[in-house]
Amino acid sequence: MSTIPKATPLGLAAALAGVLVCTTALAADAKPSRKRDRSAAEAELPAANAPTTFAPLPTDHPLANVWNDPDFTRRLIGSYGFQSDREPRLTPEEQVLYREKIVPLLREDPAKAIPALAEAATPTASALFDFTLGNAHFQGEDLTNAIVHFEKALAKFPDFLRAQKNLAFALVRAGRYDEAVRPLARTASLGGADGKVFGLLGFAYMNQNRWISAEAAYKQALLFEPDNTDFKLGVVKSYISLANYDAALAMLDELIQQFPERDNFWALQANVYIQKEQPTRAIVNFEVLRRLGKASPANLLLLGDLYLAQEAPALALEAYLAGVEAAPGKNAQRALRAAEILVSRGSLPEARALLARIQSTATPDAPPADELRRLKLEARIALAEGAGDKAIATLEALLQKYPSDAEALLLAGDHYLRSGDRDRALLRYEGAARIEGFEADALLKQAQLQVQAQKYTQAVELLRKAQKAKPRDNVQRYLERVEQLALRSRSSAS
Repeated sequence: MSTIPKATPLGLAAALAGVLVCTTALAADAKPSRKRDRSAAEAELPAANAPTTFAPLPTDHPLANVWNDPDFTRRLIGSYGFQSDREPRLTPEEQVLYREKIVPLLREDPAKAIPALAEAATPTASALFDFTLGNAHFQGEDLTNAIVHFEKALAKFPDFLRAQKNLAFALVRAGRYDEAVRPLARTASLGGADGKVFGLLGFAYMNQNRWISAEAAYKQALLFEPDNTDFKLGVVKSYISLANYDAALAMLDELIQQFPERDNFWALQANVYIQKEQPTRAIVNFEVLRRLGKASPANLLLLGDLYLAQEAPALALEAYLAGVEAAPGKNAQRALRAAEILVSRGSLPEARALLARIQSTATPDAPPADELRRLKLEARIALAEGAGDKAIATLEALLQKYPSDAEALLLAGDHYLRSGDRDRALLRYEGAARIEGFEADALLKQAQLQVQAQKYTQAVELLRKAQKAKPRDNVQRYLERVEQLALRSRSSAS
C-alpha cells in the first residue's frame, strides 16, 4: 500500500482492495490466483464521497502533528484490509458476506457499514468482523464503541496485531493513556513496532510521569523517524523532568540550529537555563524571540522578571510594558505582581509607569480585584514618595467602594498614624482586625499605637491576642519587652 497517494480516497480503495484479495485467496487457496485477484482489485476505485480522515485531533492538541500526519491517517484507513498470514480467517460463507455486502458499504462510507457489521459480528463469527466494526466506529470518532469492538476481536484472537495496535491508538485518542500502555507494548512485541507506536508509548508514559520510560520510548521512536521533531521534543521534556538539563540543552541546540524560527524551542531552552540558574543565557534567548517578533506576552513578562533579578529595573520595565501591550487586559494579574515587586524594591518610577500602562490597557470586563490591587499599589507608591494627601485620597475612595479591604484599611491607618491622627488610625486598625486573616497584623498595629501612648497594659493584651491568632517569634520578643514596660509602669504607679 506504500504507493497510495496521501490523504485521498484512493487510500480507502487500496485498503478495500486488500479485503477482496484476502477473501479470494482464502476461497481458492492458490498463489497464482491471489496475484491475479490482487491486480484486479487494485484497479477498482472507491466512491468519491469516501471519508479521508480518521478521528482527527484539534490542531492545538499535543498529539496533533503525529495523529493528523497524512501518512499516519493513510495507515489507519489502510487497516480495513486483511493480512491473511497473521490474522483470523473468514469461513467461505463469511467471505461471501464480506465481499458482497460489507465491502460495497465500506467503499461508500464506513459509517454505512456499521449496521451490517454489527449484525455479522456474532460471538462465534470471525474476529475480523469485530475489528472492522471497531475501525468503522473509530473513523467516525465513536471511541467508546471502537474500543469495545477491538477488545472483542482480541478476546477471540489475542495475537491479532492490528487489533492490538488500533485498540492502543483508540485509547490514546480517547485520552486514556494509562490503559494504552499495555496494548502499545503488546503491539511492539508482536512485531508491529514503528515510530508512531513508540512515539505514542512515550507520550502515554509521559502522562503517567514515568520519565525514564518515556525517554526510552521516544528514543526508540527516533530510530524509525530520526527527523521527527515531536519525538525529539518528547526526549527533551523527559530530560528536563529528570533534571538532566545538559542533555536537554544539547538537543535543544540541535533543534534550534535546524529550526531557528520555532519560538517554542527558544522559550523552552530559556526555561532550562533558568532551571540551571543561568539567567543571562535565558535573557539572550528571550531577546532573540523579541527581535524575531515571536515573544509571547508570558515570555516578555518573564524577561522583565529576569532583568529585575539582575538589578536592571529600566530594562525590566521595557519588557513589562511590551508584555502588557502584547495582550491588553489578558495579563493584568501577572503585570500587577511585577509592579508589586518593583514597589518592594524601591523602583517607584518604573512601578508607576507600569501601573499607568496596566490602567490604559484595561478592558471593560476587567475583574474588580485587578482595579483594587492597582489602586492599593498607587497608594503605596504615593505614601513611599511622601505624597500623603494623594495616597489617603486614593485609599478613602477605595474604601468607599470596598469597605472590607483589610490591606487598604491598614495602609490608611499607617498614613493617619504618621500624620498624627491617632483616632482615625485606631479606627482603621480596628476595622482591619475584624477581617479574617488580618487579625494578627491589625492587633499588632493597635498594640504599637498603645505603646506610643505609653498604655502598656492595653498593648500587652492586644499583643497576646495577636500571638493567639498567629504566633510569631518577633512578636513574642516584642510582647516580652512590653510586658516588662507594663510591669515597671505598675511598679512606678504604686
